Amino acid sequence: MKQSHRMMLMVLRKGEEGIHKRHSTVELDASYSHKIATIMRDVDPEYWGDITSQRIVEGMNQGMNWLGTKIGEELVSIGSTRLTEWAGLVGVVATNEKHRNKGYATSVVSELVKRILKEISLAMIFVLADNQPAIQAYTKVGFKTYKTYFFMRGIRR
Repeated sequence: MKQSHRMMLMVLRKGEEGIHKRHSTVELDASYSHKIATIMRDVDPEYWGDITSQRIVEGMNQGMNWLGTKIGEELVSIGSTRLTEWAGLVGVVATNEKHRNKGYATSVVSELVKRILKEISLAMIFVLADNQPAIQAYTKVGFKTYKTYFFMRGIRR
């Protein structure tokens, strides 16, 4: 086994959202794929250490949408979403360490939720159950705990 975590699934239904956008967001296209991958690897090298810009672009080509916040030209926080037939999934949310606790991730998640709820009435997000800063940001936007579970990631032999 490579990793194991206690995870939490949080859900938000249309009408329960609390949009908090203190910072503007920008759409991120393939030209940002290297910066997205770099932020992901820096934020969690254990989980995202092998992410590449090519995988980011492949995800974009398969319907994953990315938003971010910038300070000047520096991308400091990112988030992704993918719509399914029955829910919008907020996938990746990551903020450079030196820019945390300033509302950047909350702004990104708020905009992602706003866009999801224009299309479908349910948004979901998965989070490590011990990641209190993330849980606090997601709760602020309106997400509620649905269930917790144990997640294992291993190496195939």
